[in-house]
Amino acid sequence: MRMPLLAFCLLLCTCVCAQIPVTPEFAVLLDSMDVRINHPLDADFQLRPNVKNYYHQDQLTVYSKREKLEIRYHLTPESETDAYYQMPHMRAATLVMNLSSNEEDAVTTVHSFGEEEMAIFNADWARMYTFQPKRNYSDRGHAQLIAIYKKGSGMAFVVLLFREAPATIEGRQLALRFR
Repeated sequence: MRMPLLAFCLLLCTCVCAQIPVTPEFAVLLDSMDVRINHPLDADFQLRPNVKNYYHQDQLTVYSKREKLEIRYHLTPESETDAYYQMPHMRAATLVMNLSSNEEDAVTTVHSFGEEEMAIFNADWARMYTFQPKRNYSDRGHAQLIAIYKKGSGMAFVVLLFREAPATIEGRQLALRFR
């Protein structure tokens, strides 16, 4: 009896300690859009101040020293008055064009997710863009922007920034999902 109880308490402590930290404002926004963070069990993420830039106002920034990975989050509730209303492909593409480098040799790739990932996201639309970010957005050499959209809720963006992709990159690409 003691051993299962001890194992349960240890697992609970590990899960609580490994959660990605969020600000109260971001937690309210997550709840209002029915978005959940897929908390990794092996994370050492810490809150960082959001970087001011001309291109995108991130709402939450976390960093893992062990993974050398910065994750920036941004949520946009759906609004009928929005110019990109029910056009997630246009909103995401515009954002990527704003964040990606204008260097002559810079390349942007687009990845469509399969049924398995779409089921995890519980989204109507999702894409991943891999690109070199503008230097004044991030000094890291590589970025992946994961954009997910659910009709009636809005869009959620995750930007992964790194110099070398950590071994955990595929799991981090699934950082957000709709409930």
